[in-house]
Amino acid sequence: MRQLMERHGLKQEHVATLTGYSVETVKGWFASPESTRYRTVRKPVLESVRRAIELGEHYNLEGVKIPKPKS
Repeated sequence: MRQLMERHGLKQEHVATLTGYSVETVKGWFASPESTRYRTVRKPVLESVRRAIELGEHYNLEGVKIPKPKS
């Protein structure tokens, strides 16, 4: 998830919008594993973010650099 976010300029708020999870849950994905806030990113969530990036032209998120799908 971190690599996707860095590569495409996504913020935690954008990921929350794309996945339907709260910003607090997304923050938990990046918390230290020793933290009580820590949450594991499940594979379907990661795939949904990848798919949203592929379909980038259908999402209008201010400041997000999502590439156009390949023809």
